[in-house]
Amino acid sequence: MRFITRPLFIFALCAYMLGLLVACNDVKFSQKFDCEKDGTCIVQNGKAIYPAQKIIVEGGKVDVLIVNDNSASMSFEQKRMSERFNQFIQNLEHKAVNYRIAFTTTDISTSQNAPRAINENGALQDGRLIALTNGKKYLSKEDGDINAKITLFKNAIERNETIKCENFINSWVSSGKTVNDSAYSSEYYNNCPSGDERGVYAAHLVAKNNPDSFLRDDADFHIIFLADEDERSELYRSNPSYALEDMDLGKSLAQVIRTTYPSKSFGVHPIVTGMESCLKIQNQQMNGLVNGSYGTEYDKARKEALAIMNAERSQKGLPAVKMVLGDICSNDYSSQLKDIFDNVVGAIVDSHALKCSNPQDITITVNTSDSSVTYELVGNVIKFNKKLPVGTEVSISSYSCPE
Repeated sequence: MRFITRPLFIFALCAYMLGLLVACNDVKFSQKFDCEKDGTCIVQNGKAIYPAQKIIVEGGKVDVLIVNDNSASMSFEQKRMSERFNQFIQNLEHKAVNYRIAFTTTDISTSQNAPRAINENGALQDGRLIALTNGKKYLSKEDGDINAKITLFKNAIERNETIKCENFINSWVSSGKTVNDSAYSSEYYNNCPSGDERGVYAAHLVAKNNPDSFLRDDADFHIIFLADEDERSELYRSNPSYALEDMDLGKSLAQVIRTTYPSKSFGVHPIVTGMESCLKIQNQQMNGLVNGSYGTEYDKARKEALAIMNAERSQKGLPAVKMVLGDICSNDYSSQLKDIFDNVVGAIVDSHALKCSNPQDITITVNTSDSSVTYELVGNVIKFNKKLPVGTEVSISSYSCPE
């Protein structure tokens, strides 16, 4: 959330990211009236007098990573996501959010899954960001009008390698060939990205490496997973060769984000297989050759992120937040994307720090169409009862701080 102030004085700001409060540092008034030196106040009768200001609420900063399962059977879900993105992006634009949206895949390189043509010689592996058709590595407000952005999103989310793989499998089966021989395995390797989906691992790599300087220090960070199978296709339950490594663990992902970015608000929103009815649908795709599985590790990442963020909010006496667990079998992703949008709109102000506790002769006026907005002055912080809508004007009169 960005404040515009008039006149131009520098004031302490504690923005609440994604409705998730970042702790305000205590602002203590200096008895030496240091504010005189930088012109932020004048001193009269032993008091520092701070000038009036007007705050206009604008959209905050948010970086959104979409981890896209690009294995076979995902083209339908990718297309469905693409068709509903226009509502998501329009909401971001309407709220004046300063956003970045980047894409990576679930494909992680191993000795059995080397860089090759189908994964663009490694460019689509290991948490690397997918290059957009305009050459950039993430979508932002500066990338043209809404239609241009929708096209960029469509070309990034609907993966050619996924379609090529599905076409290969369908052609192989329709020709009457068996899928249980070495010839099929060899051709699958050449025509398909990895079927060993490791979206949590890929998100780990993005969080740790920050490729292309995608993640900004002052922006919220949200991850959207789109996958019809669990980490490593759930084969870790029965096959030791697919044992989960630490970077495959959803709980570990949330902890690494918090460790790497100690003050960043973040969220995890999986759109995955979550119900038995959905699992049956996934198992019927691709002539039954590609199975779905419950998104267990993705949901663990969501739950751990919730636990971390809500523990921090509880310490500040703030209400709990939510993170979306979406259904990949939904006929329409619109409502799920709206729910996600409500959590990724960036830093929304519901607090503002003053220069001292118990300021004297202060008047606070909130100009908004939402009549339910109220506030209270707690120490040096103006606390509002809810996130202030974009466009809200908060007028703060001049006030004094005693020595």
